[in-house]
Amino acid sequence: MALKKLLHLVSLVGVVFSACFDNGDKEIGGSCYKFVPQKLTFADAQYWCHYKNPVTASYLAYVPNQFTSNFLASYARSAFETDDGNFWIGLSRKNSSSPWIWDNGQLLGFSNFGGQLGQNFAAESIVNAKWNAFGSTDQKFFVCSYDPQAPPTFGPPVTDVPLSTVPVSTEVPPTPTGIFL
Repeated sequence: MALKKLLHLVSLVGVVFSACFDNGDKEIGGSCYKFVPQKLTFADAQYWCHYKNPVTASYLAYVPNQFTSNFLASYARSAFETDDGNFWIGLSRKNSSSPWIWDNGQLLGFSNFGGQLGQNFAAESIVNAKWNAFGSTDQKFFVCSYDPQAPPTFGPPVTDVPLSTVPVSTEVPPTPTGIFL
């Protein structure tokens, strides 16, 4: 009887962990998280999650609660092979008087800010899971998130240049800062 329960539990765990499209992605609270060990600016990391994620379109990480925040910080240590530093999450604002908004469009509900709030792009500390604000040129590792039941879809990247002046090319488009990924 105990063996039967154990086998049932193992099969359930397998179903939970296979919910994400990539075996390397981590599932928590119904969302999948991809840890990307590449340092990019916030805009380039956001672009990578939206358009370059090889598994599916995604957002920079949505962190809805303390449990998720703690999990991300804890797992980031091994994913990024460091015990220090910060990684981008999907929280930003247009300027210091604007509200914080998640990359998936949600307004800020749960907040886990530490002391550094002067800039407009949030990153989470690997050390204590607190969020701090950084500038647009800072480069950090990052985490993407997606709903495995309904991944987001994005149209082509939007630029400030009128479409009639954009040359047609078969090359991969550059990221917002011009870096090809």
